[in-house]
Amino acid sequence: MDTFIFDLYNTLIDIRTEERRKSTWTPVVEYFAAHGIVRVDERTLYADYGRYWKLFLERAEAEGVYRYPECDAVAVFESMARAAGGRLTREQAAEALGIMRRASMVRMRLFDGTMELLNKLKRSGAKLYLLSNAQAAFTYGEIDVFGLTEYLDGILLSSECGCRKPDKAFFEMLFDKYDIDKASAVMVGDDMENDIRGAENFGIRGVWADGGAAAHRDELSELASGQSGVRQ
Repeated sequence: MDTFIFDLYNTLIDIRTEERRKSTWTPVVEYFAAHGIVRVDERTLYADYGRYWKLFLERAEAEGVYRYPECDAVAVFESMARAAGGRLTREQAAEALGIMRRASMVRMRLFDGTMELLNKLKRSGAKLYLLSNAQAAFTYGEIDVFGLTEYLDGILLSSECGCRKPDKAFFEMLFDKYDIDKASAVMVGDDMENDIRGAENFGIRGVWADGGAAAHRDELSELASGQSGVRQ
């Protein structure tokens, strides 16, 4: 294999967030108030976030364009502002989303050995891509913070595409955009349904990276070197 397609969160980046806690939404309440939106509290914002996320997905599912549609969280925050009797521009809604994201963070770090793995694969001549169910408004910044961008030959995020793994259409977008050969590609991810079964249904191999991709560096190195007998 000379093409490795990675999931991001809990595959390369070890992450835990908590969106339910009050402290996650307190700075968002303050941001809304600073923009003239005062009829909100933490409980209302959390409830509206879930409500509008569900409504957006239901609408997309009814349209039937994709089997697994994705939500745009920035648009959700715009709707939350309108529901509170105010208005945020798309840029302001993205800023509010980023504030929530940072406040929700319990843990975010690279898995030990991630950089060593990526370096080894790049030295072998492999191409590395990212296919992630993630929100572009904050994910690109998090990729940059950990120095991953320079290792990646291409990135595709679900919020920009309108669909998410395990949708075949999402895989197809990546392969079409970067002219990837299925025969040379493997998907590496921690989610058995989205990453592994999604990859297999699309027609490529999947490596289940439970505990992070770096924990499976021997398997991935063997794939990069063309050796057989590697577990999936």
